Amino acid sequence: MSRRGPRISAATGLPPWVRVQLPRELGRRICRAGRRLRLPPQELASAAIHLVDDRTIARLNHQHMGKRGPTDVLSFPSAAAGFVTSEEPWFAPPAPALGDIVISWPAITRQAAGSTDAAYLDEATVLAIHGLVHLLGHDHRQRGEGRAMHVLELRALAAARVADIARPYGLRPTGHGR
Repeated sequence: MSRRGPRISAATGLPPWVRVQLPRELGRRICRAGRRLRLPPQELASAAIHLVDDRTIARLNHQHMGKRGPTDVLSFPSAAAGFVTSEEPWFAPPAPALGDIVISWPAITRQAAGSTDAAYLDEATVLAIHGLVHLLGHDHRQRGEGRAMHVLELRALAAARVADIARPYGLRPTGHGR
């Protein structure tokens, strides 16, 4: 039987729950989201999600985005060869066809709606879907692009059975004004 969802890995220094249980449920949710986004299973299976610490994501953020400090999620499409290299301890060659999503575990714990495993899983799902939509070629540099991206995220979040959260790029969840 072939793998249907993305590869999900967690840095060795993260809690056992994050390395074992969270990837399983996150994978299920991302598969449901991928179906809603009409992603072929083999394309979704070509993606990789990496849960890392703030130090790792801060280094990647500086190296590839020119920004200092940690961020919550970074996406590296495979077409952008060289963004994620085999020098990364969590990288498993060959590079996936869709790309890599790197998520900061500490950002998940800071941004989650609560301090339960369920809240952390929901936040991880929101960030993974955000990264996935970036891998599909969408961005939020302009307000119109952000709105189109948010529509796709809403569809994917509904399929994953996760509530929408306020977007860091200035868009509000449905029902909260404008």
